[in-house]
Amino acid sequence: MASRKVLYLEDNPLDVMLTQNALYHLGIPLELHVAGNNEDYCAALGREPYDLVISDSSVPGCEGHEALWLAQRIQPDIPFIYFSGHADALSAEAGLEAGALDCIDKQDLWRLKHTVRKLLDRPTQPVAADRLYLNARRQARLVQAVQELSMARELADVTRVVRTAARELVLADGATFVLREGEDCHYIDEDALSPLWKGKRFPMSACISGWSMLNRAQAAIPDIYVDDRIPHDAYRPTFVKSLVMTPVRSEDPVAAIGTYWAQPYLPDEDELQLLQTLANSAALALENVRTYGELEHRVSERTRNLLALNQELEAFSYSISHDLRAPLRAINGFGSILLEEYMAKLPNEGRHYLLRICAEAARMNEQIDDLLKLFQLSNLPLRPIPLDLGTMASQILTRLRNREPQRKVEVFIAPALQVRGDHGLLLALLDNLLSNAWKYSSKRAVATLEIGMQPAGDGGEVFFVRDNGAGFKPELAGKLFNPFQRLHAQQDFPGTGIGLALSQRIVHRHGGQIWAESAPEQGATFYFTLGDSDR
Repeated sequence: MASRKVLYLEDNPLDVMLTQNALYHLGIPLELHVAGNNEDYCAALGREPYDLVISDSSVPGCEGHEALWLAQRIQPDIPFIYFSGHADALSAEAGLEAGALDCIDKQDLWRLKHTVRKLLDRPTQPVAADRLYLNARRQARLVQAVQELSMARELADVTRVVRTAARELVLADGATFVLREGEDCHYIDEDALSPLWKGKRFPMSACISGWSMLNRAQAAIPDIYVDDRIPHDAYRPTFVKSLVMTPVRSEDPVAAIGTYWAQPYLPDEDELQLLQTLANSAALALENVRTYGELEHRVSERTRNLLALNQELEAFSYSISHDLRAPLRAINGFGSILLEEYMAKLPNEGRHYLLRICAEAARMNEQIDDLLKLFQLSNLPLRPIPLDLGTMASQILTRLRNREPQRKVEVFIAPALQVRGDHGLLLALLDNLLSNAWKYSSKRAVATLEIGMQPAGDGGEVFFVRDNGAGFKPELAGKLFNPFQRLHAQQDFPGTGIGLALSQRIVHRHGGQIWAESAPEQGATFYFTLGDSDR
């Protein structure tokens, strides 16, 4: 059996001790809450429901039948027993007429024990069908509110959901959403019989919403005019008689949800928990709103930065293609004149220097071309279509064979290498990878090139290009895809060092990844995946 809660109004410590001792030996799980004055008594009644009230008849502030009247007003139908030191027949009859369950003299402690045991030592009544229906409806409404709050992206969405759900969950006559703004409470939204304080601001120390947030506690007040936390003058023009204020976020409240009733009312534990659950969901929703706001700001800021960077890259591209090519054209032009007209007149050392100048100028021109390709690749739109990488690889290898027909190269191409992607970009990707494999295997008597596919760990596909060429040290694999990064000497394997950077950019544009595995003189394998290219 769950513990039964008893509220005992008594200002005499000896009587409290005797009564406590008697009741704790009843053999019934029991929580005895003692109130020594009118203020504590009203606060206790407003804080939680009780199964029984036991009261002296002459506690200061609760003379006569004041204690009984307060109990009936705040917690209607609660059993009430007078336990008095002067329970004469006349006052006992008056107490019973007023609604007390019994009037017992303090000398008859055995009778109090008997009455309390008879009252409390029985199972609680089963919940009625209408109560079950009400709870089911409330739970369904709470689930709906939580779902709506999870999708809220703006503060207005949160307040709209909260104000309506709070009122419907506890059948209140009004509900409000209060936001903490520094040391003020801002009543930002409201759903009520008539407008109360929507749009107004009050100091945290001057309103019950501020008290709830500062104390990180839910306040249930069945009679606002007997609670010192309420600014009574502010409430007199309103319909409010009872209220519950629930903080939003337990550790450091940022808001509060207020629910009001036009008649004295004390919500039960289930209703208070429903409001607290709604407040917890509102706290998460407010955090989501803040996070989404920050993300939108960051995205907007990043977009502006990218636009500015793109403009700088366009200017840089123009500078490369025009300002740098002009002196290169002069170097190439005058170099060609020297080669054609003065080559025979130059000494051997001069001829060597002239040829070096022309070769380096041509190499720099190639690097400019590759750098422009790298820039242009970032701005080209994707046009994905179904493709067969095997067919494309065959076309590239045919061109490479025609260029060097004397080489012995064995090629293995797996069937059905079906993908979806941009034809021009994927052709450039395969051209870079196969040309590298062809170049770095050129010192083999019989070169071997393989293009294939293997399953990935996530259920996708990994494509690869493998050769038996010069390879490289495994620890250098991370540098391969940097622009102009070369792992071999120019005289051994010529190139600009931009091809793999282009390859990586192409793969990333298709939502995939590219990496390599190798060892010196053991060949190299380049792996790549292709993700969603419909972007």
